[in-house]
Amino acid sequence: MPRIPRVRGLQSLQIASASSKTLPRLPFSATRTLSTTAPVYDLRSKLWKGPAPGPEDPYTQRPEPEEPASNLPEEAISIPRHPRSVAKWRLPLPPKRTEATTEKELAANDPTYTPALTIEELEEMPPFTKWWDQPEHWGKESEFRSFGKPEKEVERTIIEVQLRRVVVEVLSLQQENQLAEQLVKKWPEGSREALEQTLAVEIVGEEGQFSLQGDVSSVVSRLTQDAASSSEEASPRITLEEAAEITKKWDPKWKEIKVNDETRFAIRKRIYQLTGNLIPDSKLGAARNVRDVLTTLFQQRKPSSLADELLAKPEVTKLANVRVHSRKVGPIDKEIEIGRWKVIEEELQKRGLPVTGTDNLSGNKEREWMRGKA
Repeated sequence: MPRIPRVRGLQSLQIASASSKTLPRLPFSATRTLSTTAPVYDLRSKLWKGPAPGPEDPYTQRPEPEEPASNLPEEAISIPRHPRSVAKWRLPLPPKRTEATTEKELAANDPTYTPALTIEELEEMPPFTKWWDQPEHWGKESEFRSFGKPEKEVERTIIEVQLRRVVVEVLSLQQENQLAEQLVKKWPEGSREALEQTLAVEIVGEEGQFSLQGDVSSVVSRLTQDAASSSEEASPRITLEEAAEITKKWDPKWKEIKVNDETRFAIRKRIYQLTGNLIPDSKLGAARNVRDVLTTLFQQRKPSSLADELLAKPEVTKLANVRVHSRKVGPIDKEIEIGRWKVIEEELQKRGLPVTGTDNLSGNKEREWMRGKA
């Protein structure tokens, strides 16, 4: 019968369970072999064949940073890596956040201390966000120093005098074979005496062959000295009358001096420093002589508005019945000129009406009725 083996199997199971209850059972820790080696070292010995790199216990000990090997000599390693501009940083940086001392501590340190009783006696401290908005937190090294003249020169006669000076300086350096060396350096602006000595040098020649006669060496010596260490003060502005008297003595043939790429760059750079007029590269490349450069400089003048252009024309300003205003003249301007605007303003305020504008009031109702909109 198929049921007999199953019964026998259950009986053998009961006998085995009864015998297991009688035997004493040992804990798992008693059957384990004891080891004095920490599990960390045991794991590291299995990962590495030889001595493991790093600290003995990487979980509790922090490895010391190793300095990277460098092929530079010791003199180069000892040089500070910060740039000179950062090393000479003199701007006052914002202070770190600190805790203010209490009134008792201040009274103990300073017996003459008296607390403020009103809000006017308290010192007003600007917030941290406005630290760089305060002018005392900026030094002289942060001031912008423009290479060119801040105010552009617009008078043709004065520009011609400065251009003559620049041409003499460029030809002097070219004659002494120092133009290529001094081309990328900043030349000192010079004093009024230096300007007169430079203009005293004569330009002689014909048909494109020109040379200088005069004290050329003194002109070169002034230009080759350092502009930062120069003790000469900036030359004052030449008046229009002085420039007109100076230009009358010159022969107009000096404007026929031909220019190349080197002299173009030198003239453009120096004339921008003295007059503030920067010649565009597209127009500078088309210049063949000094006359073309002068024409380009004078053509750069553009009036800022139509009023400035009309004021520059004497035939317009001399008319008796014509006046030029800087902006559009409106009805209020006309009433102010007559003297009626104060009366109109008072009457509008009495009626509760806006002086200027509509103040969100409705428009003309009669006009809307006529147009059929209301």
